[in-house]
Amino acid sequence: MTTEGTVGETGERKKSWYAVWMPRLAMGLVVVLAVGFGVTWVFESTTDFLLMLVVAVFLAFAMLPAVDALSRRGWRRGAAAGFVMFVGVIIVIVFAFAIFNLLIGQVTQLVDRLPEYVDTVTVWLSDTMSVEVDTAQLQEELGDWDSIVRNYGDDVLSGALGFTSTIVGFVFQMFTVGLFLFYILADAPKLRSAIMRMLPPERQQTADQITTISIDKVGGYVYSRGLLALISAGYHLVVFIAIGLPYPLALALWVGVVSQFIPTVGTYLAGAVPIIVALIEDPIDALWVLIAIVVYQQIENYLISPKVTANTMDLHPAVAFGAAIVGAQLLGGLGALLAIPVAATLTALIQTYSHRYDVIDSESFESPEQYEARMAAKKAERNKKKEGKEGRIRGSFSRSSDAPSGEAPT
Repeated sequence: MTTEGTVGETGERKKSWYAVWMPRLAMGLVVVLAVGFGVTWVFESTTDFLLMLVVAVFLAFAMLPAVDALSRRGWRRGAAAGFVMFVGVIIVIVFAFAIFNLLIGQVTQLVDRLPEYVDTVTVWLSDTMSVEVDTAQLQEELGDWDSIVRNYGDDVLSGALGFTSTIVGFVFQMFTVGLFLFYILADAPKLRSAIMRMLPPERQQTADQITTISIDKVGGYVYSRGLLALISAGYHLVVFIAIGLPYPLALALWVGVVSQFIPTVGTYLAGAVPIIVALIEDPIDALWVLIAIVVYQQIENYLISPKVTANTMDLHPAVAFGAAIVGAQLLGGLGALLAIPVAATLTALIQTYSHRYDVIDSESFESPEQYEARMAAKKAERNKKKEGKEGRIRGSFSRSSDAPSGEAPT
């Protein structure tokens, strides 16, 4: 037996199988590794670009219904796209300017009133916990706040260049996103036709249905959240003005936008800022703010939100929470914002293209219909007992009022 090969009928030596396949396998492995490393390098090098493209597509899906509505009214698509984008930019600028003024004003007020807060905390520690604090010595150790600011002025100036470069990069990214967004909105029919021409007719219907579902879900999410944010901001603006909080418009916009567009924890982040601002002013005001926020949250959850979000975001809360966590892990805060409409779109596609079967009855598990029927029966039973009790009270009151004066009712 030889390892080099075998001799055939013609006398020629045939190569063994591994002598033939080993070079091919090694060459294939080299090609696969080269392609893998190349794709990885390209993806890592273009991550920012791909992320901007994803953001542009998401915003385009959200704005397409408005652009289409204006186009059907006789607007040119370019003008309609520019107008919708302009309105969006104005909304973002107003929100950012209000929050910036709120931040600067509260920080300035905190620095100005810091000695007063130190005295208040010192008195509280002395009266409540019998802890004596020498305020003069504490202020001497801390030093003059103006000198502290001047000492750190050089560090602030040294970081100004880095901050400026960050702002320039952010503006460039926003310009890139805006450019892609405008072309997607203005040339949406041409883009659709170009994509459909590359697909056979039977696949065109599927692609068109997937695109329609995606636009409906993303647009429904943005518009329903925007309407809820507007209602929430209006309610809290009236409340904050009545309480007398500073910067009521900025605080109302903060509560409205953050509570609606940040998943899961947005409600707590939105309510924390006005409560902290109220605490700085007066602890009683903070209590009123907390009560107002809790009351509105109940009204929104049970009365407003179900009507506004009907047929737009058919998504279970647990799925929404899990999607937000996964999105935050992948893309940070931006991923958390994009995760819910993406999850709603995927859920709608699964419901559209998956086959559904009837559920068999089980002795161990209660079906949703059985649960709803049992809860309805319990509610009816409670209402019946309540009506019977109220009837007995009314009957007792009627007999006592009909009894002659001086006689006890029988």
